[in-house]
This record gives sequence, structure tokens and C-alpha cells, in this order.
Amino acid sequence: MFHRCFIRGCILALLVLSGCNRGPAVGTIKGNITLDSQSVDGGLIRLVPADGNSQPADCQIVAGAYSITMPVGEKKVEIYWTKSSGAGKVDTASQGSERVVTLVPPKYNTETTLTVAIEKGEAVKDFA
Repeated sequence: MFHRCFIRGCILALLVLSGCNRGPAVGTIKGNITLDSQSVDGGLIRLVPADGNSQPADCQIVAGAYSITMPVGEKKVEIYWTKSSGAGKVDTASQGSERVVTLVPPKYNTETTLTVAIEKGEAVKDFA
């Protein structure tokens, strides 16, 4: 009786495990980001799937370095970097209490043409 229950349990476990979805293949991309030869520190890099089948991934840029793990495929690259100007008053109802200056031109974020292909494993890609 025990032997029969053990075998049934093993078969059931194999069926459950064989039906598990391991999810999409993922890859990691990392590298450095500079603007006018200066490391981007405190900025943000966003990878947006070109096919729209997965969510975008964001990563804070620290001392110019970034690392993102996400599903494989072609991605659009957006790079953002801002700083507080500290000058003048702002309408606190809509903007908060600080003026923010965008340091990265729109051609690298809202109007980007930068792309990168994420592949299984790990790759290095710098953006200057």
C-alpha cells in the first residue's frame, strides 16, 4: 500500500513540475553612461520593449553605472538625468518646491532612437 501511494505521489509531483512555466528567457545588460565625458550620476535608464509584450524596466544610474535584467528582445533606450536648479519660486500646486533642469537632451529620452538587443546571459553596453 505504501509503495503504491509513493509511486502515485511521485507521478503527481512530476506532472505538477512538468507543467510549471519557467517564464520568458531573460538577459542582463550593464555598462556605463556618460554625457559630455561626465558620468551620469543619479539619472535613470529605461528600457522599453519594442514588441510591447513585456513591461519596461527602469534602473537608477549610480556613478555612471547601470545594470538591468529583463526578458530578451529588442528594446528602446531612454536616458533621463535631472538636477534641481534651486533658483526662483515655483507654483507648488503643480510643480513642487524646486525647479528641475533636464540635463539629457530629448534625443536620448522622449525622442530617442537608441535601441539595444537583450540576449540570454550577460552583456555590456555603454552609452556616451
